[in-house]
Amino acid sequence: MKYTGWELKYFDSSSNFRKYQFSLIKEFIGEKILEVGPGSGNFANNFLIKVSKKLHLTEISKDLFEKLKIKFELKKNVEVYSKAISEIDSKFDTICYFDVLEHIENHELEIKEALKRLNKNGKLIIIVPAFNHLYSYYDKSIGHYRRYEKEFFQNFIKKNNLIKKKLIYFDSVGYFFLLINKFVNMKSESKVGLGTIIWNLLVPISKIIDKILFHKFGKSLICVIQNAK
Repeated sequence: MKYTGWELKYFDSSSNFRKYQFSLIKEFIGEKILEVGPGSGNFANNFLIKVSKKLHLTEISKDLFEKLKIKFELKKNVEVYSKAISEIDSKFDTICYFDVLEHIENHELEIKEALKRLNKNGKLIIIVPAFNHLYSYYDKSIGHYRRYEKEFFQNFIKKNNLIKKKLIYFDSVGYFFLLINKFVNMKSESKVGLGTIIWNLLVPISKIIDKILFHKFGKSLICVIQNAK
């Protein structure tokens, strides 16, 4: 099934969720940042650009790349290009994959290539959809190869002698929304859009539950890996 990115408009408008995401990762963001697969660039424009001296965005979708060039053409501290991670020569303090890795078939190779492009003590920040048992028609329709458990990253970090800085689930309310969606099977875009609006309004409740339950489960997973080489 061809991935068209139709869901981006709903998540770009989910301001509560985006703010929550940023609050969980901002301590790990350095001055020179690369975001891989920024989509429409809303997260970069609303959050990353404010904390970065130099922000790089690489987007392999030609349509999204052209829109990003227009969006950031007047931003002097932003560079936009269309390259795979393996084609990038520079090194960065921070490399970000926000809901991107699940779209990449050879995800382990992608992570290894990203780690090669980190400065010493640089951080690789990955946010992905959590729990394979939540995988549904919706995931397939938007081009997800998989969802993730903590164990995948724990094993990868151990196998490659890396440093784990953070590994948590988050958005407990979103977890239950997706669990319901798997069985109700809301295939229409309008239903997904309405569900996204309601879910975004309930994100503040997620923040409270996540803290109480020590981030034991959630719709999404954050992994932060430090490069010590």
